[in-house]
Amino acid sequence: MSLNCWEMLGIEPTDDQDIIRNAYRKKLPEYHPETNPQGFQDLRHAYEEAKKGIQAEFVPVSALSPKEEFEQKLLRTDESEQQPEDSSEPHPEQAAIDQMLAEFDILQTRPDKRYTPEGWHEYIQSLDLNSFEVIDQLRWRLLKKCYDTDCISKKCALILAERMRWKQRLTELSDEQAHYMGRYLDFLEKGDIFDFEILSEMSLGAQTDCVQYFNYIQYLFWEKPAWMLKAYLQMNTAVYWPDIPELKELLPRWYSHAGLGYQELADYCLQRLADEPDSNNWLYLYASQCSLAGNDERALPYWIRLHTKEQHAAAEEWLITWCLNHSPERLPLLIQAFDRPQYASAQGVNIDAMEQNYITPTQTTTTLARWGLAAQSELPQLAQDYVAWRLSDSLQHKILRHLIQDDGSDPLLRYYRHASMLTLGEERLLQQILDEKRPSDPLDALILKGLKHQAQQRLTWLQTSAVVSIFTSWLYERHLGTLPDIFSDRNSDAYRQCINWLAQRRWMSPKELERLYQCELFSDNLDISYDWICFIALNNNTLLPQPDEHEDYWEWCRRSYLLVLLLEKPAESLEMIHQIERLNLPQEHPAYVFYQLIKSLNPTQGDLVHQYRDKLQLSNILQYHSWTRLPITPENFLDSEQVTISYSTDHFYMTSQEWRERIWATPALSQMIFYAACGYHGINSRTDRFTQLIEEIEPGGEEDKDLKKALLNSKPFTLSKHGNKTFLSALADAIIRLNNDVHRTLSEAQKKILLDGQSNVEQDIALRLAAKMMLLTSSSRSKQTGKASHSQPSKVWEFWRLNSRLNRTGFAAQLVLGSLASFILAYLMSRSSSAVSGQLLLLVYLLVNALSAQIRRLNDLDYATPVKIGLILISIVFPPVILFLLFKQGVPSATKAGPPASGWFNRS
Repeated sequence: MSLNCWEMLGIEPTDDQDIIRNAYRKKLPEYHPETNPQGFQDLRHAYEEAKKGIQAEFVPVSALSPKEEFEQKLLRTDESEQQPEDSSEPHPEQAAIDQMLAEFDILQTRPDKRYTPEGWHEYIQSLDLNSFEVIDQLRWRLLKKCYDTDCISKKCALILAERMRWKQRLTELSDEQAHYMGRYLDFLEKGDIFDFEILSEMSLGAQTDCVQYFNYIQYLFWEKPAWMLKAYLQMNTAVYWPDIPELKELLPRWYSHAGLGYQELADYCLQRLADEPDSNNWLYLYASQCSLAGNDERALPYWIRLHTKEQHAAAEEWLITWCLNHSPERLPLLIQAFDRPQYASAQGVNIDAMEQNYITPTQTTTTLARWGLAAQSELPQLAQDYVAWRLSDSLQHKILRHLIQDDGSDPLLRYYRHASMLTLGEERLLQQILDEKRPSDPLDALILKGLKHQAQQRLTWLQTSAVVSIFTSWLYERHLGTLPDIFSDRNSDAYRQCINWLAQRRWMSPKELERLYQCELFSDNLDISYDWICFIALNNNTLLPQPDEHEDYWEWCRRSYLLVLLLEKPAESLEMIHQIERLNLPQEHPAYVFYQLIKSLNPTQGDLVHQYRDKLQLSNILQYHSWTRLPITPENFLDSEQVTISYSTDHFYMTSQEWRERIWATPALSQMIFYAACGYHGINSRTDRFTQLIEEIEPGGEEDKDLKKALLNSKPFTLSKHGNKTFLSALADAIIRLNNDVHRTLSEAQKKILLDGQSNVEQDIALRLAAKMMLLTSSSRSKQTGKASHSQPSKVWEFWRLNSRLNRTGFAAQLVLGSLASFILAYLMSRSSSAVSGQLLLLVYLLVNALSAQIRRLNDLDYATPVKIGLILISIVFPPVILFLLFKQGVPSATKAGPPASGWFNRS
């Protein structure tokens, strides 16, 4: 490329098209085509040469042209790039073409003409003086010039576009060029930001700066992030701002989008809003400018009004931010009120229809994200607990401990109750939300409106869902029917609808609770309320009183939730329960005794939890359940004389981190014994888990390895070399032997050894806990055996009681006295009738008496059934075996056949 073009343009070589174009425009006044045609031609040639360095020449090609013509045009273009300009043959009317192109350039340099339609019409008139051939040659070149011209007036360019019929003749271009230029013509049709004609009296530079400034603002507004627009608007610059309505309309939009607020703009928006009171645009702009200008109190009612009218997304975000900063206690309520999931109607939808997948009550993704953000914010305790529950259903107790304080005196707490009952409330509680009166506070009114909308959705779902109808029919029907197979899929929408229904607090009869609890599909997924209510009703024969029709249903729910909290999380709930002033609890309600006990606690006398723990009567099964949920230390467990096997050490080990850390700090030998006691005698059926813990322990010595093997195989083992061999041996032996025989209990000597070890504070805590567990296990078995059998040993002469026990003297007495009685009875019967054989009768009586005595004696030895049968068969073949039973000492503890006899003739 010749450097003369750069000298002609007066710039350094560059690829920047804007610099080349501006340099060309600055030179145009010096080389007017009428006064200096040769200079103008040289300047034009320099401009074209400079442009060739950055882009290929625009070649108009008709899509209808033959292939050969298209290739020729491309060839001419390539040749023109490779050969000097003067080597190509000029168009016959090239002077006219250059003249019109130059006049277009001059038009763009005339400040009084460039933005006036009259100036463009004048250019079109001179254009029309040329031949059709010239116009055809200019058509696409002028379009390219318009495209390359900065700060062009779209309104004026459209005048030329209509004359040149650019849009109508785009088919003459290739597909790519037609698409490219079609988009540009669409851009022109959008019009100017304002009427540039008002700038006609300004200088060319001022015009350019003004148009460039506003065009760039509009470009940033539509195409770039808001922070870029904000940065540009905040730049210090001197530019003419026309005082015209078009710009006044745009300024609030630009500044609101950029996050810049000014009182003057807010006042203008308020004036426009007064002129158009139904305009949501001016309502939004006024609210935005007020808040951006720092006047949140003035903006608040307008944001609420905007959201009420059209649920405006920006209004939601602003209100949430405002609530976080000014009223954080209401933030969760507002987030809940803004939750607007769209459900398909459940009316008439079959239970197995695909539409069921869109009926289940749920939360929107936006709402879930807002809960996550709220959880990271500093909120009051009530708001924190509600957010925690919405993020995890397992934390329901956190909000329940607040809700039980709702006696109607605190409006805020009442709204939280309404929000919670959208998930936990049945029809009556949902209707209470709908019946709630509109509050005077605008924000509370907005919250209540959202809650009512969701309550109506839930109520409609309950009334129209085929899934709910079929499930409740199964649950409430008189005779147990078959549950439809569709409920067996835990991932189905039908199943999820049932779980949602079960989350709502309802009274159920024992039959319904049992039916629900025994159905594996639902018993595993009950929330804490139904889980505990079912448990205490079916396992402890304790029922909740039925709701009173003349009482507020919420009061019945409060009492139910109070009981559930005391059974699930008493330590976390005690303080709030103690603060309750108004709660009507009938004496027959299971929570009555709890509530009276809690109200008797005195905060000035120490920790409420410790006072509560010390006052609980563990003989009451519900109070015992509550006690096990308290922070019980191993020492508390060992010192309590009221504990039973119902919740043993394995329960506390699994639920308390403190217990686990205490056990882990003991020697490996103590840990193995503790794990064996929990695995074999715990109430939670975790044998595999605890035996795995034993397997993971690496014992130090051979004796410890032998003990580990014995514990894993449940075979008797004696610690002969250990310094604490008496206590450890007795403990290990008790764990294994009581595991091998489910009816076995500890002897008095074993009890004494274990009791002394348990009371010794110098012993490892793991061993003391294991000893306590074995004592409780033995005591529990003794009580169960006593209930299952008679309280006193059987008499010697009660030979028909085969499930009773005979000691050695009783066994001898039955053999002797029974044989004598058999002889007398056989003799008398043979004498009374000649048809009866006395010898045969005697043999039968002796055999029956001997079998009865052996069975009862074997019961006393607590032998298994196969052993009993074997010994009896051997005694028939070899009678002297019976003598073995005269010398073998019986089991000293109670068995399934009853308590042992300790005196002569089987006396107790």
